[in-house]
Amino acid sequence: LMPVRENVQEILSPALEDVVRLKAYEAYKLVHHPCVVEHGGLFFDDAKDFPGVFGRIVWRSLQDRMTAFLRDGDSRRATARAYLGYCDGRRIHIFRGETTGDVALAARGEYNRNSWDPIFIPDGCTATYGEMGMQEKRSTSPLIKAWDLFLADVNATTGRDE
Repeated sequence: LMPVRENVQEILSPALEDVVRLKAYEAYKLVHHPCVVEHGGLFFDDAKDFPGVFGRIVWRSLQDRMTAFLRDGDSRRATARAYLGYCDGRRIHIFRGETTGDVALAARGEYNRNSWDPIFIPDGCTATYGEMGMQEKRSTSPLIKAWDLFLADVNATTGRDE
């Protein structure tokens, strides 16, 4: 795989799979080669899955005030989801990884890869993704889970066992 940094059209849809499916198609049209795209979001259980795919937009505007969408008495449970879309020019394959956890009361740590890193605490951890190093985050990352599914599919398709 060769990384290509190009902006592709992203639809505004609360359905993460739809966003990734169109993004994969747009990327293929741009590079004319099989390609992989990704998109993710943090979905609050008690906020009807908000901010979801709009997390980056909300974070840029509100930053740690994003946690205020959850009122006293609301569950702080959330699911971090990452989708990969692979387009080979004929079909689009979708791979989903997810990690459950809790929304912190306030942001802790640094913004790493996802805008919501400082407010998400994966199950079994006490630190937010923003407080974790990359190796520690890797063990629970929904994006790594999606990549693992993609690579398992590639290996099954090619007959390789790597």
